[in-house]
Amino acid sequence: MNIHLILILTTLILLTSCNNTNDNKAKQTDSSIAEKPIVVVEPNSNINGSINGNFGGCGYNYTPSNETITLYEPRQREISQINSILKFSGLASNFKIYSASIDNAIATVIDNKRYILYDPRLLSYTDIKSGSYWSSMSILAHEIGHHLSGHTITSKGSNPRDELEADKYSGFILYKLGATLDDATNAIRTLGSETGSTTHPPKSERIEAITQGWNEANQTRYNGAIPPPPNDNENNFPIYDVRSLIREEYRTAENNEIWYGSYHFLYGIITEVSKDLGEVKVHIVKSSPSFANDFRDIKNEDWTVHLDQTSWSGENEMSHSASMNLPSLMVPGRRIKFAMVEGYPGCGTSANGMWSFIYLEGLNGDSF
Repeated sequence: MNIHLILILTTLILLTSCNNTNDNKAKQTDSSIAEKPIVVVEPNSNINGSINGNFGGCGYNYTPSNETITLYEPRQREISQINSILKFSGLASNFKIYSASIDNAIATVIDNKRYILYDPRLLSYTDIKSGSYWSSMSILAHEIGHHLSGHTITSKGSNPRDELEADKYSGFILYKLGATLDDATNAIRTLGSETGSTTHPPKSERIEAITQGWNEANQTRYNGAIPPPPNDNENNFPIYDVRSLIREEYRTAENNEIWYGSYHFLYGIITEVSKDLGEVKVHIVKSSPSFANDFRDIKNEDWTVHLDQTSWSGENEMSHSASMNLPSLMVPGRRIKFAMVEGYPGCGTSANGMWSFIYLEGLNGDSF
């Protein structure tokens, strides 16, 4: 009986040892596959190149999974397109650009080097389909957006959030390059998926992201950079009303109530001030419903507003202290609550289009 037990135990030990050995071999095999180096042979005028190994990256319409691809020298057309995109981004080219038969465009990093790989057949197809070179520009801008957003450093593949960020960048930069919104969205309308996947959003969301980027770039056409609040941001300034800002001859003129009878308050940020304080540029942050009803909604627009009176005089009711504080109030970056009016009583059409402050209040802190 003891002999039988010994034989059984010995057999179990041998089987367990074999299983452990096989598991260790499998783990070593998996590890060797995971750590398999990616080898890049760069093409030149004499030979084609290649990438050997699963390099990952962010693909335009699907995540790449190629083990081996052949690389070709890029066409001058795509080099010029990428240089144009980078020029309007204010950046120098630091990408290695190659063409490949991948039915895709890919942004990837291998050995700390940035690569953009593209299939010229895909770019030609989208351009022919849309009748415009902007489609291929959109695809290349999308891949550049992946690099500039750091997606190729932190990710081994595509995900919906990163794809939308790259789409937004492509819309923004294509506006800068002169594309219409239709131009900017034609490529994704042609190549995008209606349903989306775990790596790429549906076409509708990608069009929305491109549109958002295009609109934001369009807005910068009208709006300059907004300065930060000034260092004396917490000062308490006097409030200036129509009696201190408008000369008496206009305030007492016939029909003056039409001009000065009520305040339609607006909120804005001063961006520029002339040396004599006569002209002030204001970025409108919030427009009141009453002003919108009488004129229109001017939110997010830049307006030039005049100061009819910039100092104390016998023609207005501005005090000496108020006149002393006015230059300190009217500085770039100041957040203000104000009202303005177009023209002057009795001036006919000569003052049309000229807006003047009739109420002015400095706001403390980083208001609105």
